[in-house]
Amino acid sequence: MLSSFSKNIQTTLVTSFFSSLVYACTIPYLIIYLAGLFSPELLGILVMINVVSSFLAGIIGGYLADNFQRKKILMIFQNLYGVSLFVVALNFTGILSHHFWLIGGYLICGITYNLYYSAFDAVLLDSTVPAERKKVYQLEYWSFNLSMALGASIAGFLFKYYLVYLFFGAALLQFAVSAFLQKNLSYKNSVSHTKGKTIFHDLFTNYYIAAKDKRWVILILGIALYSAAEFSLQNYTGIRLSKEFEPITLFSVNIDGVRMLSILQVINTIMVVFFTFIVSRITEKKTERTVIIVGLLIYISGYGLMASANSIYLLIPLTILATFGELASAPILTARQVDLIPEDKQASYLSFGSLSFQISQLIAAVGLTLGGYLTASLISGYIIILGVAGIYFVVSSLYDVKKSTY
Repeated sequence: MLSSFSKNIQTTLVTSFFSSLVYACTIPYLIIYLAGLFSPELLGILVMINVVSSFLAGIIGGYLADNFQRKKILMIFQNLYGVSLFVVALNFTGILSHHFWLIGGYLICGITYNLYYSAFDAVLLDSTVPAERKKVYQLEYWSFNLSMALGASIAGFLFKYYLVYLFFGAALLQFAVSAFLQKNLSYKNSVSHTKGKTIFHDLFTNYYIAAKDKRWVILILGIALYSAAEFSLQNYTGIRLSKEFEPITLFSVNIDGVRMLSILQVINTIMVVFFTFIVSRITEKKTERTVIIVGLLIYISGYGLMASANSIYLLIPLTILATFGELASAPILTARQVDLIPEDKQASYLSFGSLSFQISQLIAAVGLTLGGYLTASLISGYIIILGVAGIYFVVSSLYDVKKSTY
């Protein structure tokens, strides 16, 4: 299927796959490592700081992508992302042993990743035509899930004894990804020539257009609320399993909490690889609205209940349930989301849209902090209630709210 698209689409999708693989190998497990150094309350605050700084970086990244050459932005910040991973690896070796380097590397990872990803999304959107867009985003969704789970499975089995090699390898792979993109991407975008009095004025003007689109704002808020359910797996649920899950032996392999987390994400991968297009064919003749509502309800219920489950006999079925819900709803939502974006403000809308990613991380970080005071069952309820509110906002935006004038 990949070969049927243009070289720019192929290059962007391949690069996206390996960039996501690097992320999955490192950041979720870096948070688990930090959980061994700091209290849940302090770690929650640190994650919130990362979310806020990453969001601000995303806003700036969207402005840069609309006003400068995106390929150059990708080259600069992808390489800086690799440098930040290299700094974390040096901390693990003891060369840069102070916690300052570890925390600094973690924060810079989030900042640089968000500085370049708006340009990345804009290049992919700009390289597609409406007729092929649904297939392109379906393939991106499939490859993203595959990369995330492969990264998680690799990191889960290297985390305990080979952490240094894991981060050195991730840094080198990130540098290779950047070099591949620069060599194979033949792309030059037009840039905005209308400038304000200052960069901050330009930036505010760009984002004000997206922010005053009520339909877009409601959609982004809804996505943020339900997506927090899945982010809780990487934050609250992952850390809780690393501390509370009773190790078991499965096929002569010792499975602790960290490896249990990896297994859950591998199951998610296998299902995405084999069932994405099957589920799409099953649901394509159903009413979109019904598919989205039912799919998202299953999705948030699965991930929400996983936050309080400790048994492998509960965790695996809940993962399967959540993944089926995701497979049914996510491709439709992605395709409908990009239909709302004006052509001349793609990067700004996409970057403003990344607010959903940041808010969902923030909600998950709040859940991590609340976990120091509340029981796991209450955290499950917290995740599910917010998820239901998110579904309401998404459905209202896509089907009940009249299209705003840009």
